[in-house]
Formats: sequence, structure tokens, C-alpha cells
Amino acid sequence: MGQGLDFPQRFQASGRLGFYSRVIKEGEIGAGDAIELIERDDASVTIAEFIHAYLHETHEPERLKRVLRSRDLGQAWREYLEAALKKAEMRIGSEGWEGYRTFLVDRKVPESEAITSFYLRPEDGEQLPAHRPGQFLTFRLEIPGHTTPITRTYTISDSYHPEHYRVSIKLEPAPADCRDAPPGLSSNYFHDHVEPGTKLCVRAPRGKFHLDPVDDAPVVLLSGGVGLTPMISMLNAIVVAGSKRAVWFIHGTRNGREHAMGEHVRQVAAAHDNVRAHIVYSRPGPDDVRGRDYDSAGHVSVELLRQLVSGNDFDGYLCGPTPFMKSLYNGLLAWGVPETRIHYEFFGPAKALKERAEAAPGVPAEGAEAFSVTFAGSGVTVAWNASAGSLLDLAEVHGLHPEHSCRSGICHTCMSALREGEVEYLLEPADMPDPGCVLICCSRPQSDVVIDI
Repeated sequence: MGQGLDFPQRFQASGRLGFYSRVIKEGEIGAGDAIELIERDDASVTIAEFIHAYLHETHEPERLKRVLRSRDLGQAWREYLEAALKKAEMRIGSEGWEGYRTFLVDRKVPESEAITSFYLRPEDGEQLPAHRPGQFLTFRLEIPGHTTPITRTYTISDSYHPEHYRVSIKLEPAPADCRDAPPGLSSNYFHDHVEPGTKLCVRAPRGKFHLDPVDDAPVVLLSGGVGLTPMISMLNAIVVAGSKRAVWFIHGTRNGREHAMGEHVRQVAAAHDNVRAHIVYSRPGPDDVRGRDYDSAGHVSVELLRQLVSGNDFDGYLCGPTPFMKSLYNGLLAWGVPETRIHYEFFGPAKALKERAEAAPGVPAEGAEAFSVTFAGSGVTVAWNASAGSLLDLAEVHGLHPEHSCRSGICHTCMSALREGEVEYLLEPADMPDPGCVLICCSRPQSDVVIDI
């Protein structure tokens, strides 16, 4: 008797829930009668999917949207799930938690010779807030040999899971053109010192580079090297949401040794008719097989894209090295893709992507409000206008090289003394700067300003 009490729970957990039927017109049926499928709702879901969404509605809003698209959902259930969806969406993109939260490394999984994934579980065991595919986590790292913590950001490389986040980090060696320079501090720390059980201090997901998985517009995900991490998150989120939007996943890397998550992408594309993948190796190795490991040799380009995708009616998402980004960004514009439909994650100055500046450096655009910006430590005074971007962008255009890292108001590397004037923030900083200081990476002037740079 006692064993039978938990049968409903075990029945639900099994996922083998069969069919539910509704009587449209009464009649008689018997053993041996034929069953004929007359019509199917393509947006319908299985009972197992419905139960999963119902039991985990606070975790997975995209599953709720998928269930709600079914015409066969009863009105009472529809109203219940719509209310649950509103609550779930209010949490998405919110701060999630204040300050830093302690996470434990649960798993460490090599993805290629240079890229390793780290699965992070919250130490307190509480469920994690949902993130938008493409957003990143901020880490405060206590690195041996360094007296003060350093702050770094890494993109979440998977769709939402309520029990863990995943980040995939490339081991960064010393620059090829400057062997005397040190290798990547944080990436080497993760690869060499972070193991299962390591505790890490992590801020909640944030970032404006993200995708709506259930949008109907075709989408092209373009990545180079470790730039595939937000694209994997986007691809997985689209699949989990059950979206039928057309997806092209186009990725470039050097060869099979450096190619991360290739098998996963192939499996996703094979299992979903709306997903197509194309992998490009610039230098295929002797063990790399065309058609199995990669699809073409060379580089990802708009010319290749024109061959693969019929027409330019799509949303493009870009992430990769600067030459990759610049080539594709300008190539998409030349192809006629509207600038508003080109989305990118890029940690250099935005003007570096554009071949043609709208105005000469320091020259205000016609009708635009202009302010004087003085970089006092360099003796440089220039005009700022809306086309100049952030104060950091302006400094770089004029040949200055202030210290910076995240370009999103997180790490405080760019914090500088504000001697005179007022600024506003384009992106709200994770923590406000010290009194009398400004984060130049995400701010612009609201008056004439003097900055100690």
C-alpha cells in the first residue's frame, strides 16, 4: 500500500503519459474499431511536455510559451499558464540577486584543445534565475600571486537550466606578435587552477546581446573561434522553446583540434528540420574529414553566406575576432541587411567595425548636441557628439589608450577621475564608481567635461 502512494509522482516523472482524449460527439466504440487521424495541430505539445511546463513553470518560460501556442489547451489551463508566464518573464533579465553569489564548480569538461566548459552550481542550492540566451556572468577572481581580486566576464554557453550555468573558456596564450607579454590571466587561472569543488564569486546574468528564442524571423548565427559560446546558447534556447524559425548556424575555426562542440551542433541540426549548420576550417588538419568535421575550407564570409541563405531577410548575430566581425558587419550592410537587424558582441570600440565613419573624428554631426571633452593627462581636447559613442570610444578614436577590459561597466578597470562636468551612463554599471570618478567605457557627457586621462 505504501509503495502505491507515490505512484502519481513516479508516473509523472516517467514521461510515459500516453494520450488524453476529449469527446466531441458521443457514440459507441469497441475493441478492434479503427482509429483514423483526421487533423493535427502542428503547434500542439505532448502530455509529457505539458506536465514538464506545469511542474517547472517558474524555471522555463520558453516551455510555457510553447504550450500556450497549442490550440487544444483548455481555457482554465491557459489562464493558469499565462499568469505563470507573466511571473516568469518578470524575472528574466532582472538582477536575479544582489552583489556576488557563491557558486561551486560541479564539472570541468574539455571541449577542444583550447576551450573548456565549467558547470557552476549555486552553493546555497536555490534555483537559478532565467537568463536570456547570449548574456554573460561576471566573476570576481582571487588569483594566487595577486593582492587584489580581478573581475572578468564570460558568456553563458547553454540554454537555461534551473540547477546550473555553463561557461566555456578559451585558454589565452601570450599574443603571437608579442611573446614577452603575459598570457591571459583569468583564462589560465580557470584552466590551471579551477577544478570541481572550487568556489567562485559570481554576479547575476546581464548583457544586451541576446536573442528571443520564439521570434518568428529567420536568424543567422555567425561565429569565429570562441565566439561560438553565445551562439550555442541561442541555438539551444531556440530548440528548447520548440521554435520553428529558420536557423543558420555558421561557424569558423582553424581545425578539428580547436573546434568546440561540433558534434553537438551536428546532432541538433540533424534532429531539427529548421536548423542548418555549416562549419568552416581555415586550416584543416590531416585527420579532419570534409562532410563529417567541416563543410568548407577558408573563412566565413558574406560571399559564403549568400550561397547558403536565400535572401537577406534575417536577423544576424555576430561574435568573433575583430577582423571577422568587421568583415561580416560591413559585408551584411553592403548586402542590404538593415543595421537594426545586425546584432553583435564586440569588446572593441564600435567604430572599429565600420569602414565609413558618419563624421570625421571630433566633428559634430549636423544638428547634434556637442560637448567639449578634455583628457587632461594627455593635453587633448576634442568635441563629442552622439555619433562618437562612449567616452572610451572617443578617447580611442583620438589615439589615446586608457586602461579598460569589459566595456560594460563591470570591472572598473577604466575608472577615471572626473574633474569637471556631468555624465550619464549608456549601460547601468554593476557598481557605481568611486565619488568623483567615472566609468568611461559606458558613459557619455551631459556637459563639457574634464577627465584625468
